[in-house]
Amino acid sequence: MNKLNHTVVIGGGCLGAACAFSVQRRLGNNRHKVAIIEKKVLGAGLSSRHSAIVRSANASPMAARMAKMATQYWKNLKPLWGVNIPYEQPGAIWIAENTPDSRAESWTALEQMLQQEGIGFAMLAHRDVMDLSRQALKTVPDEIYYYEPDVLQLDSPQILNAMQTAAKKNRIDVLEHCEVIDFAHAEQGISAINTSQGKIFAEHVINAAGAWSAELFGGIGLSIPVALEPVYAANFLVSADDIPEGMPIIADYVNQAYFRRWRGSILHMHQPRSRNAKDIARSFSRAVMNPEGANVIYDALSFNVTHQQLDSYMGKVTNRFPKIGKPVYAGGYHSFFDITPDLKFILGPDTQLTNLYHCLGAGQALKYAPIFGEIIADLIIEGNVTAKSIDIAEFSIDRFSNNDISQFWQSNALKKNSL
Repeated sequence: MNKLNHTVVIGGGCLGAACAFSVQRRLGNNRHKVAIIEKKVLGAGLSSRHSAIVRSANASPMAARMAKMATQYWKNLKPLWGVNIPYEQPGAIWIAENTPDSRAESWTALEQMLQQEGIGFAMLAHRDVMDLSRQALKTVPDEIYYYEPDVLQLDSPQILNAMQTAAKKNRIDVLEHCEVIDFAHAEQGISAINTSQGKIFAEHVINAAGAWSAELFGGIGLSIPVALEPVYAANFLVSADDIPEGMPIIADYVNQAYFRRWRGSILHMHQPRSRNAKDIARSFSRAVMNPEGANVIYDALSFNVTHQQLDSYMGKVTNRFPKIGKPVYAGGYHSFFDITPDLKFILGPDTQLTNLYHCLGAGQALKYAPIFGEIIADLIIEGNVTAKSIDIAEFSIDRFSNNDISQFWQSNALKKNSL
């Protein structure tokens, strides 16, 4: 444990793993190692319950640009991680309201911006929606539809298996069931991490701890605004007559639900992150009141469902897929998005500790994992982001330094449609 590690990653989810793999690949056979500290087992946090949808549509042009690059990495992951992951490319149909008070013009602006970024995203006629869904979807006149053809669908268990395999191939020191207690630090940076398995020394530290970040780093005076927003996911049994095989993923912003055909005979659905400022503020208030902190995600009660939640989801299914009739419920669970006040991720160097880097996904971790790993590796090994097309200033933790977090979302967040 007294060995000096080149880099220590705190958090063994998809982002932490991606950072570890990219840094270790750059180091090659260098004697200094990369280690991951994980309080449970590799991939046991929110990564294990991810919907595993990889898309590029995002209201931020830079985030969309990075998502496009990440999509290409997912298609050919082996040069980065040493393993490939199977994927499907069903594309996605986006559904929005087309009424005077629905801000439909923001969707038009989004379409134009994404096309300028070289991302396929175009309005569909109602008949084209019916053709793509093979008559499974209900369309109505006061809705508008867009199609994003390059959306991928991965499978969370396969991702976790790939992460664990890649950790061995890349010779990462994975310290599982290892809890961070506190840090030894000076004004310049973190020198060591005190853990339940002893003291770990590091030249560089990557924070990929998600919603645990606020508690972990609060003890050394760092304010990291990340909270948990609950999300319910449910599965329904379907037949090929109800939901055709190969149907695009449905991002339904009218019913506030994502739908996808999964593993052949299941319609999987979950709600998107809330864009409502009051809901975001409520999530941060809940974080303050929750004595369990982020450990709430491991609560066995997360696998319970109320009749009210189930009835609500069944209504969403039948409203969008009229052929299904009465859905056959096949199980569900509560998960969480880890969110920031403006729903954008926190990416890049800390502004106070020179050897600390943040890689926090804000509810969008998995889709960005490969590109985020490369960006953090650039910063640590090269001192800057090498791709001239990428500017991460928008996602710096410094954006919160001069704002009262309780007021942040009221003044700065959600000024335009945020995907």
